[in-house]
Amino acid sequence: MADKKLSARPVKLLLLQAVFVLSWSSGFIGAKLGAQTAGAFNLLFWRFVLVSVCLALFLNVRLIKITWSEIKHHAVIGFLSQFLYLSCVYVAIQNGLPPGIAAIIAALQPLMTAALSSASVTEKSGGWQWLGLMIGFVGVSIVISGQYVNTGAEVGLVMYLLPLVSALGLTMATLYERRSTLVQSRRSDLSVSLFIQSLFTLLGFGMAVFYTDSLRIPSEPEVLISVVWLTVFSTFVAYLSLWMLLREMTATHVAVLVYLEPPVTLVWAALVFGDVIYASTYVGIAVVVAGLILVRLKQPAIGCTT
Repeated sequence: MADKKLSARPVKLLLLQAVFVLSWSSGFIGAKLGAQTAGAFNLLFWRFVLVSVCLALFLNVRLIKITWSEIKHHAVIGFLSQFLYLSCVYVAIQNGLPPGIAAIIAALQPLMTAALSSASVTEKSGGWQWLGLMIGFVGVSIVISGQYVNTGAEVGLVMYLLPLVSALGLTMATLYERRSTLVQSRRSDLSVSLFIQSLFTLLGFGMAVFYTDSLRIPSEPEVLISVVWLTVFSTFVAYLSLWMLLREMTATHVAVLVYLEPPVTLVWAALVFGDVIYASTYVGIAVVVAGLILVRLKQPAIGCTT
């Protein structure tokens, strides 16, 4: 029985990684469905209204057991990994930055995570990991540059910097969650964690729509579909799979999966919206896979402790 459990673990981990990549990539598809019609902050506000209500109903009486230490801990994570990450990406795209370009800039996150993890005794990144990360970044660059080589849109410099802020925010949230002693003691209740994070994210977007005077009740079919899509796939499935992976893998190994998001997003867009996939896309995907394999084969000298 024990041998069967051990043999099934790699398969389950592989499936969890696939779910992580697909769910995080789904955010770009959901955003394209509704952001242009509803507006970035308005779409994100209603997304987290639905998320918070669903989680509150699911948790029910467990909400009264939430401690102040949990609230402080997950408020930080929610601000970094949800409010800051999403608002910067969505605003940049709304102001003319192509989603693929935003994706490749945000894909700098694994390099940031690797660099900051190198200072940690438990998650030190080796030379082979760095080489694999750089190869993965080259692969993403090939994919995105091939898709947008003929794009001549004029976008302000600030819009290019916003996804970089998103990447930094998610990096800090990943490392903060990984190293927190609170997570070690209360890591079983992911629904409570996500509720606190989403509630503070909702408060943030509530202030954003109030400040920009962009709040309105969605009525268009594509916006309603987008809100549900972003709630189910891009919130529940995406963030829960992220924190579950952080239990099994180092922060660097989880972050490197972000490299697969832009290629997978392109495939999603081709299937859903009929976007053209160029030959460079297939070349870039192959390079990304090569980088991932290199990172996985060459483990760091010092393992991760949990």
